Amino acid sequence: MAAVLASAFLLASCSSMPRESYEPAHSNLQNRITNTKAVAPQQPPTAEIRSIELFLERPGNPPVIVLGSSQRLTLRFDELADAGNSFLIRLKHYNSDWSESFLPPAALSRGFRDDTITGGTPGTGQFPSFYSYSYTFPNRNLDIQVSGNFMVEVYDYVSRELLFSLPFFVTEDRGSLRAEVTDHFFDSRFPNHQIFTEYQFPDFVSMPLVDIDVRVVQNQFWGRSRLTTERDISSPGLIRLHLSREGSFPGRYEFRPLLIDDLFSITRDVFEVFPERNPPLIRLQYDVVDLDVNPRPSRSYSFGEPRSGRSARYTEVEFNLERPSFIEPDEAVFVTGSFTNWSISAAQRMIYSPDEDAFSARILMKEGRYDYTYAVVNNNRLDDLRLSAFFAQTNQEYQVLVYFRDQQQQFDRLLQFGTIRSR
Repeated sequence: MAAVLASAFLLASCSSMPRESYEPAHSNLQNRITNTKAVAPQQPPTAEIRSIELFLERPGNPPVIVLGSSQRLTLRFDELADAGNSFLIRLKHYNSDWSESFLPPAALSRGFRDDTITGGTPGTGQFPSFYSYSYTFPNRNLDIQVSGNFMVEVYDYVSRELLFSLPFFVTEDRGSLRAEVTDHFFDSRFPNHQIFTEYQFPDFVSMPLVDIDVRVVQNQFWGRSRLTTERDISSPGLIRLHLSREGSFPGRYEFRPLLIDDLFSITRDVFEVFPERNPPLIRLQYDVVDLDVNPRPSRSYSFGEPRSGRSARYTEVEFNLERPSFIEPDEAVFVTGSFTNWSISAAQRMIYSPDEDAFSARILMKEGRYDYTYAVVNNNRLDDLRLSAFFAQTNQEYQVLVYFRDQQQQFDRLLQFGTIRSR
């Protein structure tokens, strides 16, 4: 896969809980609000499905492969269960705006329409009990013949219930892509990031202004892709596209780190641990938005890394947030993070305590390393910057996707993909 080139920027309760009280299955909250990080057709996981990962080569890498190459994506997830299960895997193709392309199955794959996952690896006697599953694709059963946006769907094999789905991308690695990030201040005292791109398109592109689209995504939040609107084809074989100032990204979008490698690895963010509880409980220190002005260090687990292995266990984590003066006690405050694949469910809403003048919520998750942030839902819109007003500037990662509209087959091909980072 060709790398993006840029001269100035680097491309690159305190008692045991019954299982049914964890959270409602398939909470439709995410589907009712706007500005979520998930793409519109994506299905959030049921209550029993946890620790979902989809990556190329190592956790955190974008789920992107080159068409016809030997690259493979790895899908991992756990099911909270007392016995192993079987699952059905299907792939679905979408256009650049995540409308379904309706390509026939024979055009998508030379293999079968679906595949199965069976067995699973059990955890070692922890509560809740779980089985871990891993699946690698494309493979002989699920081959891929076209580029573009895809969704991998995971169903219960017996009931055929859709348990969850995740987006991934297949690029043709055609043409040459350059990109860079510039800072500007647009109606804000904080910087915004404007993305500029240059794409040297292949010979078969005859009408680049019509057939080429470039979308930019911040931090792999695929549901928030932005279409470049400013275009220039004054140079032969080259199209320049960039985001407008109004469409630029916030340059101070920051995550808070959560390190729970195991129950006994205490960090400064942990207030107290109750390993004897079933499941165990970890209480975090109170986060104070107003005083959080120091940038977080760079790390390799920006998109979540649940602990692997049979000895890994699940624990409740209690998040605590002191109420900022600009947040009312009755507002809908949520905690979200890579431990839920940045989805939003009713179980993540924080409860306000007048005695503490603070919000808190308990989330069941696997030991590991994660990022998280706080968000407010107002008028069915997710606002995850309102509680980040005092964050210091940190590096941002951007994904750049170049699409070509195939007029004959009426679907969007993905010609090129690249990643850049701001300084």
